[in-house]
Amino acid sequence: MKKLLLIFVLAALWSCSDDTYTEEVLIATPVTTPIAEFRSSVGPGPVQQISESGKIYAYQEYVLVNDKYKGIHIIDNSDPANPAKIGFINVPGNVDMAVKNDILYVDSWLDLYVFDFTDPANPTLINRLEEVLPKRTPDFEGNIWEVNYNEFDPDSEVIVGWEYRTELRQFERNDDFVLESANDSGGGTGTGGSLARFNITGDYLYVVDSFRIFSFDISNLDNPQLRGETSVGAGVETIFSDGDYLYIGSPIGMFIYGLSNPGDPLYLSQVTHITGCDPVVVQDDIAYVTVRGGNWCGQPDSLLDVVDVTDRSNPFILKSETMNEPYGLGVKGDRLYVSDGSFGLAVYDISDPLEASRIITYNDLEIFDVIPMEQWIIMIGNNTLYNYEYTDEGIGLIASFSLN
Repeated sequence: MKKLLLIFVLAALWSCSDDTYTEEVLIATPVTTPIAEFRSSVGPGPVQQISESGKIYAYQEYVLVNDKYKGIHIIDNSDPANPAKIGFINVPGNVDMAVKNDILYVDSWLDLYVFDFTDPANPTLINRLEEVLPKRTPDFEGNIWEVNYNEFDPDSEVIVGWEYRTELRQFERNDDFVLESANDSGGGTGTGGSLARFNITGDYLYVVDSFRIFSFDISNLDNPQLRGETSVGAGVETIFSDGDYLYIGSPIGMFIYGLSNPGDPLYLSQVTHITGCDPVVVQDDIAYVTVRGGNWCGQPDSLLDVVDVTDRSNPFILKSETMNEPYGLGVKGDRLYVSDGSFGLAVYDISDPLEASRIITYNDLEIFDVIPMEQWIIMIGNNTLYNYEYTDEGIGLIASFSLN
């Protein structure tokens, strides 16, 4: 039972005595499915509405959109003015994906699936690697006091959701408490957003969970081989690669790993920042890191950090700028694009990274992640895919495409 060390003092509903009080707490019970049934449901299905958009991934003229814990929507984006859904892959438990040379890799709680993506409208399942990934579970909704696992058989079942109930509990005054948390719980390579947990570099697929980097040799594309697990141990959230280096985002900072031995990434250094959710992108010798505070991410403040990574063994922060609620970000040329949640999309001039400055904010957008492509920029937010063109002033809308 994983613990998130969020220490707090419960507010009493009424007093039982001078030394104790009673509080209503939330109890979660797993909703389960037999593993065999869970696995048999994986495969292509009809085009459908999205429930909750998650990660995005661009490959050639296609955009793949994760439907959180349900599967992957396939969008033909060859005409950015007229995106079109052409398929859906049912993958329960899916949160991320990556493609190389028409081979698609997707996660499913504990398994890694491999699809032939030659015909994106009709992907074909060609391989499944069982239990090579950590057994993730769905996120909790709210602050959970206790999880009732009494009826759960981990050897034959997968947790696909939660049922909730409240109970009254008696507590000693002045006690501190610990809350439960579900957090870890054509050719060429595509491009993932800054919030990705999958990354393909050379002949390796890297997958991160909250504490480790999993290294898969994909030199034989349709038959990945797990080569190693590298402990990070810092609440890992995102992974980004640039050249022979991996950049790992975590609530406490950015970690840099070298790939001199790609099957065994080597820790080189880290740069520490205020506690917060932390995606990262890199261009040349500069890393851009958004640090989102609030909720479970950390303290209230949110920042954009500009980090000098010229010496990968000794990175340091050049400057920091206050933001509101940053999520994903992307970089192209002398522009940095940062999704600032409900506060819009911020565009920065980074022609001189030390003097990086915001030049425009699009307040009518609420964006989760961005991928700057060569000819246009792709964004996702509120179950909507956006295509924007680059302009001298910033960006201009080509099309918005509802996934509902």
